Amino acid sequence: MKFIFPESEEIKSRAWKGNKLPGKVLFIRLHAFGDSLISFLAAEAFKKTFPNIELHLLICRNYSELPNNVVAFDKVHVLNHSRGGWPMALDLLKIYPELRREKFDAIVDLQNNIHSRTIRKVLLTEAWAQFDRYSRVHALHRYHNTINALGLSPVTQHTEISLRNELSGLEKLMEKGWNGTDKLIFLNPCGAFPTRQWGQQNYLTFAKLWMQHVDSNAKFVLLGYPSFNQKTTMLSEGLGSSCINMVGQTNAVEAYNIIRKVNLSLSDDGGLMHASWTNNTPTIGFLGASPAYWGRPLGKMSFAYTSEDLECGNCHSTDCKWGDNRCLTRVTPMEVVERANMLLGMLTDKLKNNS
Repeated sequence: MKFIFPESEEIKSRAWKGNKLPGKVLFIRLHAFGDSLISFLAAEAFKKTFPNIELHLLICRNYSELPNNVVAFDKVHVLNHSRGGWPMALDLLKIYPELRREKFDAIVDLQNNIHSRTIRKVLLTEAWAQFDRYSRVHALHRYHNTINALGLSPVTQHTEISLRNELSGLEKLMEKGWNGTDKLIFLNPCGAFPTRQWGQQNYLTFAKLWMQHVDSNAKFVLLGYPSFNQKTTMLSEGLGSSCINMVGQTNAVEAYNIIRKVNLSLSDDGGLMHASWTNNTPTIGFLGASPAYWGRPLGKMSFAYTSEDLECGNCHSTDCKWGDNRCLTRVTPMEVVERANMLLGMLTDKLKNNS
């Protein structure tokens, strides 16, 4: 299947006209874990730019655990259902009085679907801005553009999300055998479709090459939902005591804190890839058919293997038109070892320069 999207979309807004800054602003980002994480980085930029504005978030329950740990949000409002239809519509009716009592001055709709637009309209705020879903611009930049459409001072980009609790989960890492000093590498073969999967065998070969040529004491961390077990069995069995398998054993906050602790992340296109680069962890992403202009890992410490150099690139297809997934099968484990060494060398140089 190939998904067809418009080329672009207008950011609709009504700018703030007050003589002073708004006192209370609501961000709306209802679902999609990876996109939510990117929006939290935009919220960090907003809060750092406007520390005296009270910032609230409206999000679905399945994704609410982590933002409750994000310093930028003064309050998180939660919907019980994670997708659309009548259940979410009923949720909005139930939560409307709670949101109405907050008397928001402005709303930033970073979801832009029928439910987020409805709640934005019925709250009757003085100012609002509505996310551009389709322009071929990275999600983080579109979030910033949406925030800036409020007409306040432009937000200043930040590269890491501040948390209330940065330690939760690390004790589980120690219990699973990490000694606190061995280098940690996160491996995440999470691709939802074949066109976005580098493959377990490639991840396993990378890990063995890394131990052979770079660091024999490295530990390889596996995280994710219990359903990821089928995608990580080969890695867990093949790496033995060098593998710290925590699949299905952490909540969102714990997994997030562990990602912040690792020295390097290798990941298919998925939520935990975004957890990595949004915290400035050296990240290598395997995007394959995913549009690179929307969701590639950003920053000097990140690199993405994409399809954008191919005639068929950025196709967003679930199945390769050629039947060979050539955008990712061309990427060899040794090439990734060399790329990872380069990223970590850049990090070492950066630390030396800052010391």
